Amino acid sequence: MLPEPNEDEIQFILDAICDYLSVKVRRTDVLSAWSGIRPLAVDPSAKSTESISRDHVVREDAPGLVTITGGKWTTYRSMAEDAVDAAVKSGKLKPTNDCVTNNLRIVGGDGWHPASFTFLAQQFVRMKRTNGGKIVPGVMDTTAAKHLAHAYGTLAVKVAAIAQDENLGKRLAHGYPFLEAEVAYCARHEYCESAVDFIARRCRLAFLDTDAATRALPRVIQILAAEHKWDRSRQKRELQSGKEFLETFKSSKNAHFHDGKHTGS
Repeated sequence: MLPEPNEDEIQFILDAICDYLSVKVRRTDVLSAWSGIRPLAVDPSAKSTESISRDHVVREDAPGLVTITGGKWTTYRSMAEDAVDAAVKSGKLKPTNDCVTNNLRIVGGDGWHPASFTFLAQQFVRMKRTNGGKIVPGVMDTTAAKHLAHAYGTLAVKVAAIAQDENLGKRLAHGYPFLEAEVAYCARHEYCESAVDFIARRCRLAFLDTDAATRALPRVIQILAAEHKWDRSRQKRELQSGKEFLETFKSSKNAHFHDGKHTGS
């Protein structure tokens, strides 16, 4: 369930990079390293030598039962179109129009413009709580505004409003644009139900900087706990699962070294 790269694999990539860059990239420069497992579908109708597909496979295994397997997140529209086309054919349906997914904008896309971030920067401030508990205003700077506009489209104004009106304007990690308000927004509107879900799939901080994600984890849990009414036991479990998850992302700090040399996991 939690695959992780070994040091030989990481070093192999570092050695390959050095063939293209004029600077030496060291193991200590690696902020995050990860590995994953991608399941591939077997197409029963293909020849044995071509049975494993790197794409999705759509089949009607029984009358009226259409199954789609394989595929990946980045081709979800194509997958949906093929599956619905198969269902239409299976049910002998007569749709009044062709598939519309190719021109269908995702949530937040309507009215979005590359310069949308300027509105956020001009109209909102980031109210944030200091370590001493004092509420102070912060500029909705260009970096934060651009991040929100690109991540949430026209819905970025809702995130910016939370940052301003609910004192959730601090950055979750130094050097990164992710705001506390995003945790609350994702919990309320995007079904974010765990700390791992947020640091891995909502802001991807785990993939960008494992140590920064580790430092942000307690605050992420604190905000999610307030949103979902978690008790202390649940918060403790979230912290434990978050740490176990981040330990599989091999930054230089949790690398497997032996006498300064790389060793396998």
